[in-house]
Amino acid sequence: MRLVRLVTQGFRNLDGLDLQTDARFVVVHGPNAQGKTNLLEAVWLLATLRPLRSHRVRDLVTWEQEQATVSGWVRGEAGTRHLRVDLGGPRRTAQLDGKAVGDLDDYFAWVRAIAFTPADGAIVTEGPALRRTWLDRAAFTAQPAHLGRVRELQRVLAQKSALLASDRPDTALLDVLDQQLARAGAALVEARVQTLRALAPHVRTLHRAIAGLEVDVQVRYRTEATGDDPAARQEALAVRLRSARRDELRRRRTLVGPQKDEVRLDLEGHAARHFGSRGQVRSLVLAMKLAELVAARARGDRPIFLLDDLSSELDRARTARLVEQLVDLDAQVWVSTTDPAHLGALPPGEVVTLGVAEGRVTVSD
Repeated sequence: MRLVRLVTQGFRNLDGLDLQTDARFVVVHGPNAQGKTNLLEAVWLLATLRPLRSHRVRDLVTWEQEQATVSGWVRGEAGTRHLRVDLGGPRRTAQLDGKAVGDLDDYFAWVRAIAFTPADGAIVTEGPALRRTWLDRAAFTAQPAHLGRVRELQRVLAQKSALLASDRPDTALLDVLDQQLARAGAALVEARVQTLRALAPHVRTLHRAIAGLEVDVQVRYRTEATGDDPAARQEALAVRLRSARRDELRRRRTLVGPQKDEVRLDLEGHAARHFGSRGQVRSLVLAMKLAELVAARARGDRPIFLLDDLSSELDRARTARLVEQLVDLDAQVWVSTTDPAHLGALPPGEVVTLGVAEGRVTVSD
């Protein structure tokens, strides 16, 4: 898939723009704090319906305005489709070819994206929640229906948490919710395990390619929903939920479920979270993100790949090796940098270069 045209109005600090972006590489450059990341965020919003940085949709609308619009024309093997996202207050609505989207699977069949930002080092260095989110995002990129699994688990957990926090929890209702939690949790864990199984070999290979070093990288999933299939995982989780019931009632909170699972990242047998250097962490996160792209290509899919503020994240040697991988993967890449020269040589005739200054975007030579 390739985003061949991007139109925005009222988005972040960007002046209204209409850009032709039919190229393998779209290089966004300019000084810091001018709007480069905002341009990438417009692409991310179009591809995911979510902000790239903020948790609030309202933050995406230009200050003192009420609404914003991001439109894009995406070309795939089956043709070109027009996607549009409208933002108003805390709400967002999506359209596909001028019609409101009823089924998000139809929308996401046309556009998906993978993003690397300076904040993503936290996926390795911080707690397990960010690694679970990364894995769920990767599973969604592979199969948009995974969003339904995540939402179903969240729904059951919210109901169970509210019940446990009440003065006199109904144990019969807890039994029902635990059955639902075991079923939803098993489906979610199975999807996570299958996704990680597809990604792990590529993470190891890509880390070696980007870092330029032979390092033992291990990526493993730890869960109490053990088993070889969803039925076995459901039974294992149901057993753990029954054994934890007394403690959950005493502590008045949920103690068991996939929301407690861990994605373990090791370098040379040690937890990357505690022992990885800054360079190793960046190389590892990039390898994790690129692994999603490699796995997508194996499925016959090519999500858009976004790289924000690359020049501040990698030295020139690592950047050169990364660009080499991106050229080979043949996906559309949007990259922001203070200096395009930092990227080295890109394929001739396959680059659109955009300069950004105080929210104004211009096509550069």
